[in-house]
Amino acid sequence: MKGFIFPGQGSQYKGMGKAILSKYEDGYSYLKEAQKILNMDLEYLLFEADDEVLKDTENAQITILLTSYIHFKYLEKNGLTPDYVAGNSLGEYSALLCANSLAFEDALILIRERARTMKKFIGNIKGVQVAILNLNLDDIEEIISNLQDKGIVQIAGYNSKTQTVFSLEENLLEDLKNLVSEKRGRLIPLKTSLPFHSPLMKKAEDEFSKVLTNFNFLNPKFGYISSVTNQELSDGNLIKEVLSNQITRPVRWIQTITKMEELGVKNFYEVGPNKVLTNLGSRDFTNLVFYNSESLLENEKYERI
Repeated sequence: MKGFIFPGQGSQYKGMGKAILSKYEDGYSYLKEAQKILNMDLEYLLFEADDEVLKDTENAQITILLTSYIHFKYLEKNGLTPDYVAGNSLGEYSALLCANSLAFEDALILIRERARTMKKFIGNIKGVQVAILNLNLDDIEEIISNLQDKGIVQIAGYNSKTQTVFSLEENLLEDLKNLVSEKRGRLIPLKTSLPFHSPLMKKAEDEFSKVLTNFNFLNPKFGYISSVTNQELSDGNLIKEVLSNQITRPVRWIQTITKMEELGVKNFYEVGPNKVLTNLGSRDFTNLVFYNSESLLENEKYERI
């Protein structure tokens, strides 16, 4: 079985639309439609914008979703479709769009509003994100238990077997550094604007949940694995309900890939810009095969898979 996995924010880069649109001219129709819907110069963002412009959460989220969708449509045109789909945070919306759970226009508008809601809270939430490397889950949980009485700290992302992302209040950072050092782990501060996927984002989540109520989610045409629950969800209304809690809940990425493997998925295709999920999966799951749509495009292997 095949699984399509969709990247989240951070996978954007300058010129990320060039390769796919040079191979797939039909993709311009989606680009032009998106520009009309959002009244944004998306062609500039996909072709010319530098990293600083793309770092803006609104630009990043919209362009990643659009690029992922264009890659998906090219794969589909060449006869490659998934049995299951899943996405990392933002990538959940790309997965649902490609599974026909969300309409194209609705997905674009939802992601724009998701990003704008988040931007309202930049500078107003005193929280940070860090990546913790080379510690097992028992050590991670012990560290959290030692900090929880002092403030808000939560695993924000189970990225890989050796990399866990934390969101926490700023005043806990020094204590966290000391605890990680005692366990002989490594701490890397992340250049994120907000402490995503934690209770610190509750106000943003509440505001975005009100936006979600105005949109319809259909039952997906492919198996859909939520990276919030790491379970298969087939009911559109339930999917919307789970997404309403996504901003404060951790991304269970390792558990999501494991669930897809249990369901019989052996070949995974990262659909969209960059190779973040491909690299994580290849390191952690040596018994599975991970492809990346950009690499396939470079090697002109779409048609031969």
